[in-house]
Amino acid sequence: MAIIITGRVTAFIFLLACLALFYIFMSLSKKGGKVSIRTFPAVAAIPEAVGRAAEMGKPIYYSTGYAMETISNPDQGPQTLAGISILGYVTKLAARSGVKIHYFTPIADSLPLVEETMRNAYLEEGKPEDFDPTSIHFFSGQSPMLTATLGFMQRERPAANIFMGGFYYEAVVMGEAGNTIGAMQISGTANTHQMPFFIATCDYAMISEELYAASAAIAQNPDILGTIKGEDIMKLVILALIGIGFIISFTGTTFLIDLLRM
Repeated sequence: MAIIITGRVTAFIFLLACLALFYIFMSLSKKGGKVSIRTFPAVAAIPEAVGRAAEMGKPIYYSTGYAMETISNPDQGPQTLAGISILGYVTKLAARSGVKIHYFTPIADSLPLVEETMRNAYLEEGKPEDFDPTSIHFFSGQSPMLTATLGFMQRERPAANIFMGGFYYEAVVMGEAGNTIGAMQISGTANTHQMPFFIATCDYAMISEELYAASAAIAQNPDILGTIKGEDIMKLVILALIGIGFIISFTGTTFLIDLLRM
């Protein structure tokens, strides 16, 4: 019983420490403090993908996946929002290069945000008249979206496919379909059950939390950057405690392990 109580107290202390770190780094970021995030090869390859589409005169395909068909889902919603953030960056590059970008989604409640994100991207590039709302394709359901995607890839043969968000079984189908047409493919998802398929079928892939970090680096939102910084520091602290506990356990001392046990 003592161990269980101690574990709960320790978990509560870690929670308070996390909140404190989040607040500190969010405040520093808002005051101009620099929070640097390493460059991800997948993100660095996006301009190459857009350039390839411009050279070939072909469109870009973009999707944030099935994601349980709502941005309010606690697991999939954040992935969709991260994917939409990256969509804004891709749309800017596409507008600058004169490349058509097509967005496919079954997520109805994300449509206003997607349209506003793409419209603002064209506006920031000084080309508001080039924004075409019909380039946003909504399908009610996972299978209808996937069927439409396969048809689009065969007809239009996009030069680049970008998958960023919460994907399910459509990941392997889309990835293989893109391979058959020779498209350059870039992906990112936090769904561990779909990561292997993207890694196998895409030229560049972001895994797990890299999707969120890439989105934060692109958006430069101080709140998101601050929470990522605080989260990383807390991870290092916990890993250090686990490592120290493992080492000292060989001496017969287990108080640190007991302290961390839930």
